[in-house]
Amino acid sequence: MNWLKNYVKKLSLRDWIVNVILYLIGIAIMPLGVVLTVNSHLGAGGYDALNFALGDLLGINTSYAIYMTAFIAVILAAVIRKKMLRLTTFISSFFLGIFTDLWKIVLAGVEGKGCLDSVLIFVIGMVIIAFAVAAYVLCVFPSNPTDDLVSAMKERGVRIGIAKISLDVVCVVLAFLMGGEIGVGTIVCTLGLGPVVDIFYGLLKKMTDRMGVKVEF
Repeated sequence: MNWLKNYVKKLSLRDWIVNVILYLIGIAIMPLGVVLTVNSHLGAGGYDALNFALGDLLGINTSYAIYMTAFIAVILAAVIRKKMLRLTTFISSFFLGIFTDLWKIVLAGVEGKGCLDSVLIFVIGMVIIAFAVAAYVLCVFPSNPTDDLVSAMKERGVRIGIAKISLDVVCVVLAFLMGGEIGVGTIVCTLGLGPVVDIFYGLLKKMTDRMGVKVEF
C-alpha cells in the first residue's frame, strides 16, 4: 500500500474526488467497450478475447476467467521481480470482472450480424475502451495485473514496447487456440488503440490541469 502512503498527505479532498471519479469511470465503462468489441465478431483485443474464450471453454462467468488470468499475471510479475505479490493490482481486476458480467447481460442482444453494424459496434467499443483506459491510467490508483506485468518485464531490461507486444501475442495465440474472437479487430485493437488512448489522455490531462487537480500515479 505504498502508493496510498505516498499520496494520502499530498492530495486534497478535491483531488481525491476527481481521482475516484476517473477510476470509477474507467473501471465501469472499460468492460462495456470490451463486450461491444467481442459482440461485433470482428475480433477483440488479445487479453479480452482470451478471458472470454477461457470463460466459454470452462463454462464459467467471464469474471472468473478474468480473475484467473489476472492472478497468473500477479504471480508472473512477482517471479520476474523476485518479490512478494502485488495484490493491490488485483483490485481493478475484481471490479472489471463484475462489470464485464453485468455488461454481457445488458448487451446480450447487441451483436454484429452484418458488415456495417459489426464495424459500428466495434468502433464504438474501441473508442469507449480508449477513453476508459485514459481515465484509468490518469488517476493515482494502482495499475491492473497485466500492466504491472509489463512494468515488471521493463524493470528486468525488456523494452516496454517489446514486453507489451509479447504479452499481446501470447494472449492472441492462447485465445485463438481456445476459439476466441480473433480477427481483423484484434489487429486494429493491438495497433490502433494506443494512439486513441493518447488522444483521450491528453484531453483529460488538460482538463485536470485547468482544474488544478493532482493526478497520475
